[in-house]
Amino acid sequence: METMSPAFDAPATHPAAPDPRLERAVALAERLLEESQKIATRSESRQLRRLGALIDDEQGRELVQLLTDDVLRIHDPARAARRFSDVVSTVGVPGSLTTIDAAMLRIGARLAPIVPRLLLPLVRRRIRSETRGVVLSAADPDFADHVATRTKQGVRLNVNVLGEAILSDVEAANRLAAVRARLKRTDVDYVSVKISALCANLDPLAFDDGVSRASECLRTLYRDAMDASPTKFVNLDMEEFKDLALTVATFTSVLDEPEFETLDAGIVLQAYLPDSHAALEFLGRWATERQVRARGRIKIRLVKGANLAMEQVDAETHGWNQAPYPTKADVDASYKRMLDSALRPEWSAAVRVGLASHNLFDIAWALVLRDGLADPTRIELEMLEGMAPAQARAVNAAAGGLLLYAPVVAPDDVDSSIAYLSRRLDENTSPDNFLRALFTLEPRTPEFREQAELFRTSVLNRALISTESRRSSVRPPDPTAPFDNAADSDFTDARIRESLDVEVRLAPMPVIHETIGIDSIVEGARLASLLWAQSSTADRRAMLDLVADTMETQRGITLAVMAAEAGKTVREGDPEISEAIDFARYYGTVGTQLFEGLGDDGTTVSSRGVILVVAPWNFPYAIPAGGVCAALAAGNAVILKPAPEARRSSWLLANQLWDSGVPRDLVQFVACEDNEVGRHLVTHPDIETVVLTGSYETAKLFVGWKPDLRLLAETSGKNALVVTAAADLDAALRDVVKSAFGHAGQKCSAASLVIVEAAVYDDPSFHRRLADA
Repeated sequence: METMSPAFDAPATHPAAPDPRLERAVALAERLLEESQKIATRSESRQLRRLGALIDDEQGRELVQLLTDDVLRIHDPARAARRFSDVVSTVGVPGSLTTIDAAMLRIGARLAPIVPRLLLPLVRRRIRSETRGVVLSAADPDFADHVATRTKQGVRLNVNVLGEAILSDVEAANRLAAVRARLKRTDVDYVSVKISALCANLDPLAFDDGVSRASECLRTLYRDAMDASPTKFVNLDMEEFKDLALTVATFTSVLDEPEFETLDAGIVLQAYLPDSHAALEFLGRWATERQVRARGRIKIRLVKGANLAMEQVDAETHGWNQAPYPTKADVDASYKRMLDSALRPEWSAAVRVGLASHNLFDIAWALVLRDGLADPTRIELEMLEGMAPAQARAVNAAAGGLLLYAPVVAPDDVDSSIAYLSRRLDENTSPDNFLRALFTLEPRTPEFREQAELFRTSVLNRALISTESRRSSVRPPDPTAPFDNAADSDFTDARIRESLDVEVRLAPMPVIHETIGIDSIVEGARLASLLWAQSSTADRRAMLDLVADTMETQRGITLAVMAAEAGKTVREGDPEISEAIDFARYYGTVGTQLFEGLGDDGTTVSSRGVILVVAPWNFPYAIPAGGVCAALAAGNAVILKPAPEARRSSWLLANQLWDSGVPRDLVQFVACEDNEVGRHLVTHPDIETVVLTGSYETAKLFVGWKPDLRLLAETSGKNALVVTAAADLDAALRDVVKSAFGHAGQKCSAASLVIVEAAVYDDPSFHRRLADA
């Protein structure tokens, strides 16, 4: 029985009304900005101006991103030097650089390939100096000294252990050990970790399994926290929408256990997800009940969300609405609304809030709200380590304390640092990000007034912002396109996961053992083709549209049949069903339009008659569906012959076609052995065309049987994946494993060969991580 994901109800609404606290917050934000500029060191002010000029320059942003993401990844000096020179040559020298920096960049680009071992360390040092303090070294004495300095300043650290992507159980165990080691230090009292860093290959489709595995790891961390005196704090981070329900379920289920029900612990919610509002409502009610029962409290760390580009790509790939709000204005309003909800009086004993932001207006708003609370300690202000340090000091002074989110990494783990820095650069340099404005923001300027107005609007709109999940609604088709792809199943939705529990009942499948049976089937198809050839393209389009609808409504049944017969996992079977639906709609729209267009151009267009579709076993549903639908759209009759290993999947497809109104003579199903019966079918004189997806040997066999056979064959292919020294190795390893073992290694477009640059191949960690994954 699956552990149900938390039942998130719709959140309460708040009345929209002018708020007298608005102008107090604006004035406080201006004072914080002024104070930060007063206390900024010369180095900080200079760096802020340089970054501001660079970020406002599109060429400068591209240069910084490429130097960070490309050059620093390459460990071989000569290879890195060539890449550095190429980047500068391609991008050019940004006009935003100072005269000295521009000259150094030009000279360095020319000299780096000549003396790489001399120049590259200087380049690396310069790039890192511009981002120093953003990622902390995990090694002592650097880390210990940094913590001691922050403690003297009255600043606490929320330590986040960075590392390689978690691709295997071995890597998950290593990350857990690294977090535990940090938590057991006497100078660390607060850590953050994602459940995806504790467990490899979490998938909402295996919801129960994910909660169980993540809970076991979380218990270990909670025990470590409770063993310390005083008790330490563990915060659950999250980045991806797909982890929201899994994270909330893991968090609440473990903290409900008697061993942990008195423990204070934290969880992150992202304001750019409308779904976070319902999650917040669930957590607040649950925490209140738990606090009454056992006195334990929770802290909800509110962030705006930093993975918009990734969420957009994920949604577009699968045909979904993106999970986050579409605009920054929506996110800002959502953030204020979540803060209102979290601070409601009835939750005061159970829920604390960590307000994580670099937006001085949001910080000022939180400070103004804090003044009105019976317990001001309910709000804790949080910022990122190393980002806008002068502003952080000003906030610390105004708030009487500050928590800095501090990523730490092993000194030799350059790739993890780069990955973090790349995300931060992408997030903080977007046009509507406050940090980007902060680089050049001055009090009492038009730019300041613009930011203040954006803040006022977000506060006033917080009651109006929709909290309905964007992913629960179907993405509307593009009205300007004749064809739009079907959406894959979204298994973050518990209702869709539950829909997989279906009972499959199919009529008995006929098998033909004699050639005479083939003759009668082909004759029936020939007669049906004569009638179907006279049909209008509108009729064909309408019929194929009904076929697509049937395929969509029977997803669960199709997944079950493919899994039972062909070993298709649900994750791999579901996109195959989407592809089959796409074939039906594409050939019904674009295909029939092509048929009409050729005729309009004076080309004589006619159907061919009877088409034999010989389907493979590795893609037993989509590929035969494509052949059948294409033939029907062109006015032909079809005989579908599946591979012997995948007959039931094709039998289901045939039944879906018939259920959609396709005449049984027009599409016929033939299950026969690959002996003289199969040969008689392939070589039958009334078969006009054979469409084959299979091996090259099978195609040669068919032509050997009938040299003049009209054969349209898609046969075996070999593909390679190239991994260079500049690659994101986390992504490369993930893709190599998916290519080799996805679809049981039987996807003909998958890579069967990996070409690895020597610098990567000679690195033992590459082999180890690949084997573990």
